[in-house]
Parts: sequence; C-alpha cells; structure tokens
Amino acid sequence: MTDQRPPDSMQSGLREVAIDGLRPTQLTLGLSEVRRRAKTMASLSRRELRTLLEEKAVPCVLGPRKRLYMIDHHHLCRALLEIGHDTVMVGAPRADWSDLDVPTFWHQMETQGFCWPIDVDGNRRPCIKIPEHISELTDNPWRTLARGVRGRAYSNEDTPFQEFMWGNYYRSFMTTRLLQSDSVLAEKLAVKLSRLDEAQDLPGYLGPK
Repeated sequence: MTDQRPPDSMQSGLREVAIDGLRPTQLTLGLSEVRRRAKTMASLSRRELRTLLEEKAVPCVLGPRKRLYMIDHHHLCRALLEIGHDTVMVGAPRADWSDLDVPTFWHQMETQGFCWPIDVDGNRRPCIKIPEHISELTDNPWRTLARGVRGRAYSNEDTPFQEFMWGNYYRSFMTTRLLQSDSVLAEKLAVKLSRLDEAQDLPGYLGPK
C-alpha cells in the first residue's frame, strides 16, 4: 500500500524505507497500543496515511554495516505491519556511528539514551539481545499502563522511552495479577503512585497533589 512520494517529502529530506530494514532499539512494546493504532490507521485513506507517516517520520541512527536503528515509533511500525503496510518515512540519521564496532555502538546508544534494553520484569539485558525485527518484540503491559495514564499521572515530555520508565516504576508497586484483572483500578493506583516523592526523578513528574 504505497504510492509515489510527493515533492514536499523530497524537499523536506524525508525518504521512504522498508520497515524490514529498520532495527529496533528496545525489547518490548505495548501490544494493546499497537492494536489501537492499527485500527485507527486501517480506516485512513491512502492520502491520509501518507500524511500521517510524513508527520511521524521515524528517527534513526546509522549503525554498524550501515544499518538503520530506529530510536522511536516502534509502535507505529508494528501497527503498520499489522495492516499490511511495509514502509515508513525517515529523515536524515540523528548520528552516524557506522564506523563503530557492535559493542562500542551499543555503548554509545546507551550513553545517549537511544535504546532501552530492559525487559518486562525490569531486568537489564545485553543490547545484543534486542531482536533484529520489530515483529519479534514482546508485550509489555506496564508500558501500556503508563501510556494509558499519560497526561493524568504525568506530563508528556520529549524524553525517549518515557512510558517505559514510568511503567517500570509502576511495576515495582503492584502485581501483574492486579494489572490483568482490573485495569481500571490499576490506572487509579498508577495516578496516585505518580504523585509520590519516589517518582520525582521521572520525566514529566507533576508533583504532589
């Protein structure tokens, strides 16, 4: 489901690339958000979808072997694959680290906050364990919880992996059983937890209320 790239895309420096050619920089994502986005995008016309993809160009870093590593919009890419669309728009790479070896590259990525090698249980994993394809990322319900309360519990900041940080925080206070059995109660609890002093170092902290 692609069409010819319009002149304004070329003028803005955007180009169309295959999602298969983008490497993830995280281990998990929120599958419920993927499904929500897929449902929304499936209802768009070709022109509307094209406009959306230009507005949501995937930020990338050029890594070893000239591979593109996406540093945001993992949910967008996964949702596009769900509806049978296999390309996205990207701009100029944020950084060119193609001359680095793999260990040095991942060290640089972590230093710059461009990757999130934390699993669903809050354990740090080696960056080389990050899947090579977006379709291999597994579900993280804590990230879904954090996305669901964004705006009420904390403000939306331009901070990479913000929802993962908050989700990891909520995980330390409540059980997976609660999250799975009563999502409404889990969200109410998350909002209250977000106001505690323990959360003050997280991006978007709103303070006590």
